[in-house]
Amino acid sequence: MHELVWWWIGLGWKLWGRRYQAQQVSNTAYSIGVVTYINRYHIHFIPLMRQLTALFPDTHIVVAINGYYDQEKQAAYLKEVQAFLAQYTNVIAITYNEGQSLSKLWNQLIIHSPTPKNFIFNDDIKLAPNFRQHLEKSGVLQHDVAIMNASWSHFLTAKATVQQYGWFDERFPGVGYEDHDYEIRMAIAGHAVKDITVKGLKNLAYVTKDFSWEKNPRVIFNKYSGVNGDHYAKKWSIAETAAEGYTKVRIVGGYAKLNEGMETPDFYAD
Repeated sequence: MHELVWWWIGLGWKLWGRRYQAQQVSNTAYSIGVVTYINRYHIHFIPLMRQLTALFPDTHIVVAINGYYDQEKQAAYLKEVQAFLAQYTNVIAITYNEGQSLSKLWNQLIIHSPTPKNFIFNDDIKLAPNFRQHLEKSGVLQHDVAIMNASWSHFLTAKATVQQYGWFDERFPGVGYEDHDYEIRMAIAGHAVKDITVKGLKNLAYVTKDFSWEKNPRVIFNKYSGVNGDHYAKKWSIAETAAEGYTKVRIVGGYAKLNEGMETPDFYAD
């Protein structure tokens, strides 16, 4: 019975997607960006793209497809994922052969977004059929940068955000702490990050077993690159209590101060 229910749900998504497939892209208020890579393709990326293209047929969707250390597998994967995405006329794919930092992928989604504002999603999320209504009624679009449901796994950003706070720091070479870094920089600039509750959005929090940039890398907290942790510790001093030169930051649960000489570069200067 349980499998039959999910079969009907899957069929409903498929029919809904076909119904709107030929519709022209007309939503200029925002676009959607998704980061993915080889080991999430079948379990997360395919179901998410079917949901997104059904719910947002009139919206540009930009996908950053990360590289992988096994180039033979990556070549086969890119061929397969590009063939899958070819059925959707509102999807643009940015592909990489070798692993890139999450910061770079987020920056590229912003650069390739054709709209002023851009939602960025991890691929390991699940959407309800009424998610778009909840999203657009939530008030999140009143901001230029905001997280949803207390997580940077799904957030709103804008080209104006980059102009005000700069790019995500591409000196983080893998995954982890790029969100801490950005929120600290916002807090120091005098702007606490907004957290907006949006119904119909579930973070599945997939635990990565095989990372994109190298085989058996040094990993901390079961999900972050050890090298990202090293850069974070070099860039920021964190304290539990207030001290001179420190700023209170929500995401660190304390106070932060930029270390000397660690200012964030302008990675895409005109």
